[in-house]
Amino acid sequence: MTISKEVRLLRIALIVMWLATTSAMVLLLLQGVRRLDQFSVLYYVLPGIYTLALVCYLWRTGPSMNALPEIRSPIFPQRQFGRIIPAAIIALIFVLHFFSELGESILLHVIIVAAIWIILAWWRNISVRLLITGFLLATIAFAGGYLYFKHGFISSTAFFLLVGLSPLMVIAGGLLINRTGLDNFALLSGSYGKALKSFLWGCLLFVPLGLTNAASGSPGGDLNWLTSWWMPFSLPLYSGIVEEVLYRLLLVSLCYFMLRPAFRRYSQIAMMGAVLFSAVTFGLGHGLSLHNFLTTGLLYGLPMAVIFARRDWEHAVGTHYMVNFIPVAIVFLETISP
Repeated sequence: MTISKEVRLLRIALIVMWLATTSAMVLLLLQGVRRLDQFSVLYYVLPGIYTLALVCYLWRTGPSMNALPEIRSPIFPQRQFGRIIPAAIIALIFVLHFFSELGESILLHVIIVAAIWIILAWWRNISVRLLITGFLLATIAFAGGYLYFKHGFISSTAFFLLVGLSPLMVIAGGLLINRTGLDNFALLSGSYGKALKSFLWGCLLFVPLGLTNAASGSPGGDLNWLTSWWMPFSLPLYSGIVEEVLYRLLLVSLCYFMLRPAFRRYSQIAMMGAVLFSAVTFGLGHGLSLHNFLTTGLLYGLPMAVIFARRDWEHAVGTHYMVNFIPVAIVFLETISP
């Protein structure tokens, strides 16, 4: 297959920015930017350019959206205004996130109701593999994040709620992917080798942003209990799974499902809206602030959402894993060093 000149240029730009950002962040870390608490907002410039290059490359080189099937509105499908109602709900929740922390609570309740509705409506399409995958991923997330809960780094409510809801959301997300034609969940098709390869590629692509997250002072808090070599490898599995199940596998798919009827001839616009919604709610869900909007939302959340939409869910898990693994690994090295 012939690679266009545009794609070659985007690939070169991505490689150059990967090397430049990685080198700059490693240099800052070696200079003790974490210890001296001197990470400046200017240091986000290179990672921001890398994120832009990554998003452009992923979007341009993803699979064609022209073959995606049309979707009927789940609300009043026979009425013209029925196509607008789901899009209006998405827009209202999106705007609410900028003005009130209630936005996150309302979104979570909407997601839970939607997941239950999807499962009840399409229960005949639930496969044994989908069920097993949902509960297996929840088990891995529980084991990975248990130490966070045990040492009070995250609340018991958040820990058990997200782990407990994970199977429900995996099942609903898998059903949505089948219904929308997205086909971006390798584990669901039994492609375990592809899933592992995607995870590793996601990790590699997010090395610069993982280093940026570490240099900026993440994860913060008291982690003096982080003394065993295996902990940095297991802990990121919690957020890497539960948040990617919530914000990418289910939320992006659900938003696309709700927006597509309003943009019947423009599937890319519906996908752009779903990706942006996921990124912004992910960022502001970590706290209603401009910093979280720009960093957690746009710097990290946007490429996570795009890589899910244009590659697969396993890529997204790899990106999330790496953005948390590097900071935790550095905390581990700081803890055991004399």
